[in-house]
Amino acid sequence: MDIKSTKNQMRYLFILLLLPLLFLSCLNQEGEGGTSTVHGYIYKVLHHDDVLNFDTDTFPAAKTDVYIIYGDEAVYSDKMETTHDGFFQFRYLTKGTYRIYAFSSYPDGRKEAVYDTVFVSRGGIATTDDLYIHEGKMLDKSYIKGTLLARYYNKDIPVSDYVPAYGERVYIRKKGAPFHFEDVRAGLEGAFMFQKLEVGIYEVFALTEDSKEVVSPVIREVPVTEEGVVVEIEEAIKIRINT
Repeated sequence: MDIKSTKNQMRYLFILLLLPLLFLSCLNQEGEGGTSTVHGYIYKVLHHDDVLNFDTDTFPAAKTDVYIIYGDEAVYSDKMETTHDGFFQFRYLTKGTYRIYAFSSYPDGRKEAVYDTVFVSRGGIATTDDLYIHEGKMLDKSYIKGTLLARYYNKDIPVSDYVPAYGERVYIRKKGAPFHFEDVRAGLEGAFMFQKLEVGIYEVFALTEDSKEVVSPVIREVPVTEEGVVVEIEEAIKIRINT
């Protein structure tokens, strides 16, 4: 056998040995088939309805879907359900970087991922940060509150100064809308409140009467610029009522 043939055979053998390594290097490093573990806890934050100070309750998110993404994959690679105490554990992973996430659920049906990214060594155990998911009717919502005062007249003669307009209706509509979408009655102190509002500009109004009993609205424009806040109308709405 000449030297040229020997070199060709050695080159061919080298390529055969190199191909598996090249193939493995093209594969995603992360995935199943290893001895590593990623685990952690998920907690649920509940935003209660009709709680004016925005108090919430936090507790373990039992039986909640949690997802894992291997490396740079575009969609989740696996999922599982948490235990009664919010614990999850993905086992038999290879060395690499993983993203773990679960979803917050908004009242309008939207979902938003809450996630953490961890690196786990070969045969190691990686713990994610505690993940807090949110849900409830007041999540992402705000309040508007104010005071309604009325001055009562009898045949054009005032029979009272401005006093709390207990039981009178107050209305709310989006700015520019032709109709209101909700109305409430003023309380004992004339207080009223609209709940579960999104960011936007609103018109809050009540109906007043003139001396000829012609009815017109008294309007306050109220911008809600943040989520999860109480916006107070500083100037009371004042109306006239003919008795």
